[in-house]
Amino acid sequence: MFEKFTEKAIDIVKAAQIYAIEYNHEKIYPEHLLLALLNDTNSIIVKMFSIYKIDIIEIKNEIENILNKRAIVKPVEFVVFSDSSKEIFDKTLKIAQYLGGSYVKPEHIFLAIWDMPKLELTQVLKEKNIDVDKMKSMFYNVLSAKTKRIKHPEIIEKRKRKDSSENIFELIESSDSAKIFDRAIAKLSTSNYEILGTEQIMQSILDDSGSNASKILGEMGVTAEIFAAKLEEISSRQAEFDDKQIIFTPHALKTLINALDIVREEGTASILPEHIILGLLKAKQGIAYNILKELNINEYLLEEKILQPIEKEKNETLYIMRLAKQEARRIGNNVVGSELILLGIVLEANSMAARVLKDLGVIVKDAREVIEELIGICDEYQNNEITFSQRAKLILEDAWNIAKSQNKTKTTADDLLIAICNQPNSLAMKALSRLGVDELEIRQGIRNKLEASRV
Repeated sequence: MFEKFTEKAIDIVKAAQIYAIEYNHEKIYPEHLLLALLNDTNSIIVKMFSIYKIDIIEIKNEIENILNKRAIVKPVEFVVFSDSSKEIFDKTLKIAQYLGGSYVKPEHIFLAIWDMPKLELTQVLKEKNIDVDKMKSMFYNVLSAKTKRIKHPEIIEKRKRKDSSENIFELIESSDSAKIFDRAIAKLSTSNYEILGTEQIMQSILDDSGSNASKILGEMGVTAEIFAAKLEEISSRQAEFDDKQIIFTPHALKTLINALDIVREEGTASILPEHIILGLLKAKQGIAYNILKELNINEYLLEEKILQPIEKEKNETLYIMRLAKQEARRIGNNVVGSELILLGIVLEANSMAARVLKDLGVIVKDAREVIEELIGICDEYQNNEITFSQRAKLILEDAWNIAKSQNKTKTTADDLLIAICNQPNSLAMKALSRLGVDELEIRQGIRNKLEASRV
């Protein structure tokens, strides 16, 4: 349902879930979504309301009045989407496509809400002489305007990454995931299959009842017994294959490669069961994923529950990636390239790598100016899904391998900076060259800092 939702649109859905629980509702209603949209003070929706002098506070008060009437007595811990919310989500992509986009933004959710003829709020606002039709028309006109798109230079690269079966074996041998695959492979002996699929991997995760991943799935109604029962109903493995067979089914391999990408973006050297589940949710294919869908698991609530404990373990790389994504949004781009990873290191400021760059005269203001000259900037409103350029993925992979070779548990900023230096043709190195810094100075600076820390 949410495959085409941008990060900001998904954030709105998550906020609506929280509002539903706070109001003690068993279902997520359109009003929860609308409240989440109106509480985002930086959104184009709120800005447009301000321009056209529409009283947001009045609308929010009416929403709260409607929601207060729906509260139930018993406490609510888990919520589902109402039929009207599902109808809204079905409409959003059609609205996005009508307006010339391929991804659902918060504004598309907003327009889909006002397309609901039986929405109680619509009638309340009309009684207060607020022209809902005019408001809707105004947003269609604003969003129909074409937005300028920036083409990132590193997107056109065709360089092949190393992510294939050889890297997956590193995952299998990882101390944190070896037991998962030992159990999964053992399950093959009780089946008629010789190739490991997502279903054996998921069964293995669920069998470890003491693990955090197993507990999270259990809280959402997915137990080893329930999963096994669903698995018995499946008579074909067609969902695991495209047109070729390897040691893993293609969808299992895709799931594990996704897990590796997530691990590298977080900057951790350990691959946990939680990462594999996140990889499965990202792949959106295979028997295990299909079973989760049949069990009506809310993917985004599951993802949030998994990410909460992972994100508590703050590390440099995770923080730098967040800063890089923020910079991409700031300049109206949806691609994090090598140059924004570099800028993320400079913005982080406290790491060894950041101090090396500062010693070499690289400051935020200058770095931003040079990077904006290299890739351009878009002043128009954009809310695209953030992706990584192929070069950026290579840097994350290289940094991860550097950390592992030094037996570190986490990727650090200096691993990222060294990985950038290993890509002489990257935009990051072009930016550094314009700033008067070369690769040798960086490598020597890191060596000096390391030697000083040992004294």
